[in-house]
Amino acid sequence: MSVHLRVLIVDDEPGARDFLRKRLAEHPDIEVVAEAISVATALVFCGSLHPDVIFLDIKMPHAEGTELLTLLPADPRPEIVFVTAHDDRAVEAFELHALDYLLKPFSAKRMAATVNKLQRHFAGRLASKATGQNSSAGAPLGTIWVHAEKEMLQVELAEIALIESEDSYSRLTLINGKAYMLRQTLSRWEESLPASDFFRIDRFRIINLRQVQHFERVSRDKAFIQLLGVKAPKELRRQSTLRLAQRLKDRVIN
Repeated sequence: MSVHLRVLIVDDEPGARDFLRKRLAEHPDIEVVAEAISVATALVFCGSLHPDVIFLDIKMPHAEGTELLTLLPADPRPEIVFVTAHDDRAVEAFELHALDYLLKPFSAKRMAATVNKLQRHFAGRLASKATGQNSSAGAPLGTIWVHAEKEMLQVELAEIALIESEDSYSRLTLINGKAYMLRQTLSRWEESLPASDFFRIDRFRIINLRQVQHFERVSRDKAFIQLLGVKAPKELRRQSTLRLAQRLKDRVIN
């Protein structure tokens, strides 16, 4: 599903705005409705044009781009893609709920990935609205930033299948089968993930309930669960089986 998106570019450097506009022009579903050189000008455009997305520089004179987010109305708030030459602001971007973080200069391929992420996000919004969903079940989950080796990685929560504890590290497995070793404990994960969709089945594993493909009890004391993107079924002992069975039952009822 392709969604027409109206974009506001905010950057004080003319060359940076030109480069970004050319990259966006390669995507016919993206319309640049205005360009702003400051937070103050951007705020005026947001009030009159109501863009869907703001491509926002961080380092600008008078006020940093992050200050714009504190001035925007909560609903409807445009989605934010930070565009910056500084690679040390990714964590801050996550805390401000930015949808993506582009490092200058970025390639056409990297821009395509951002546009694809925007399309999926807005398509999910429209689908939820069309089906009249009022609960979180099936609605877009958002994203999270994690520190993978030497880079900050932004992950769609809906694409997480399984998180497994390995000492002071955790193994993150996505629904596409990719896995990452992260220096983050399961307790930290549990604090940051929405409890409506993520369930800690035992001391060592957290699963995404949306990605449960098959759940089978083979005896009173044992069951197997198959998750999307995880090659082998995961074995559950008795207590984990009972807890998960009840959680899945409650999820269906609610």
